[in-house]
Amino acid sequence: MKEQFCTHCMEDRECEYKERIKKEKIDDIEIEYLEKYYICKTCGEEIYGDLLDYNVREGNSKLREKTGLIQINDIEKIIEKYNIGKKPLSLVLGLGEITITRYLDGQNPTKENSELLKNVLNNPMLYEMYLEVNKDKISKVAYKKSLGKTKQIEFKDEKDKIYNVALYIISKEKEIDSLELQKILYFSNLFSKTFLNERITKEYSEAWIYGPVYKDIYDSFSYYGYNKIDYEELIKDKEIDLTEEEKKYLDGIIKAFGYYNGSILREMTHLTDPWIEARKGLKEDEASRRIIEEKDVDAYEEKIVKEYNIKNIDDICRYSEDLFNKARYCMY
Repeated sequence: MKEQFCTHCMEDRECEYKERIKKEKIDDIEIEYLEKYYICKTCGEEIYGDLLDYNVREGNSKLREKTGLIQINDIEKIIEKYNIGKKPLSLVLGLGEITITRYLDGQNPTKENSELLKNVLNNPMLYEMYLEVNKDKISKVAYKKSLGKTKQIEFKDEKDKIYNVALYIISKEKEIDSLELQKILYFSNLFSKTFLNERITKEYSEAWIYGPVYKDIYDSFSYYGYNKIDYEELIKDKEIDLTEEEKKYLDGIIKAFGYYNGSILREMTHLTDPWIEARKGLKEDEASRRIIEEKDVDAYEEKIVKEYNIKNIDDICRYSEDLFNKARYCMY
């Protein structure tokens, strides 16, 4: 028994809960669903009360199922998957700003909009295209957060190791921000031919003002700003896809460079030949997306391995300590 407002008695009445199989036509399509309702104990009439919204959603859900329209839970998956709000998602997809809210409240989408949402759910690259085209329609914060999550999804599905390398570094460092991650990634790549016989990532870094940057990794984590990256929020595999040899190598890099903060690491990368070479001819504060050439990385790696007599992973600490002292002198 539950008290509900009876539209016949026009007063709150004690009501008995009931269920039945309901058959009806919506848009000339016959559907069948479990209908919930009440019987007023005073007048005996049927009322829906607080069950009305449920019945509308259930009926529309069965209609969506029968016609192949996207389900509400799949729209909710899009929102969670791409870290985007209801209104921003509407704007990103070029819909009215409350369209997604209406769909989530039970309104059925058009066939065209349903197909768009289905495609976006299953295709992160398509979603990213819409996000880039319509980014000016949403806030910068919403754009960065959604782009970050989308890039993480794309990286997780790609073969290149860079996202797994980034995840491993974040998981080991715990307290690390986007700037620190970028610089440790740079140094991770710098010694990888010596210890792994190949570059640990095929991604090229770019010579930005504040040091080397892997653009797609920047997009994946920059929404954290100066805050520490929360490993638990990230899209990650149960096991990070790296060999034990690669993990051992990265442990050595983290030991050599993980102690320093972002400002120090930035200055340390400014003292490396590959970044200096890529920045030639640019003003100190001039933005650039020049690629740091692999030949320059190769030459510098060969040079410092010989200069610091680096024969095992622990020897890298001699280089990082010397670079730190030089960077500290430049800063102060």
